[in-house]
Amino acid sequence: KQWNQRRVRGDAYSNMWGSALCESCSGLSSNRSVEFVNRTDTVNLCFDHNKKHGSICSECKDPYEALLNLFKDLQQDGYACADLADSMNSTAQAWSVKFECGHNDVEYFPVISLSVGMLFLPILFYMGNGFLSKNFS
Repeated sequence: KQWNQRRVRGDAYSNMWGSALCESCSGLSSNRSVEFVNRTDTVNLCFDHNKKHGSICSECKDPYEALLNLFKDLQQDGYACADLADSMNSTAQAWSVKFECGHNDVEYFPVISLSVGMLFLPILFYMGNGFLSKNFS
């Protein structure tokens, strides 16, 4: 009976290890993992330091993008284990939801000018058509 419990527990750990992609992180060089941890710490320190000033989006943009690019590189190389993904998700959540950074402001001028232009297009067409029909008559 103990053997069966150990096997079930071992299978559960193996499944958890596999589903969390721990194998990929265990192959990650210590330099890359330390770099990821350091960049995550830098971004979090930047968040903490600039929280009072309200300048997180501008002051922390470069460190955040450096961390994001490193994570994308690690992901592309197959090292996106659950620990790294969870850390990046937490940081991205803070960046976009908590601090509302990374949202592109909508520029209304191009949309409005295009809409107005499209409204006047049929008028111009009928005016041009009327002008040309008078010239040919």
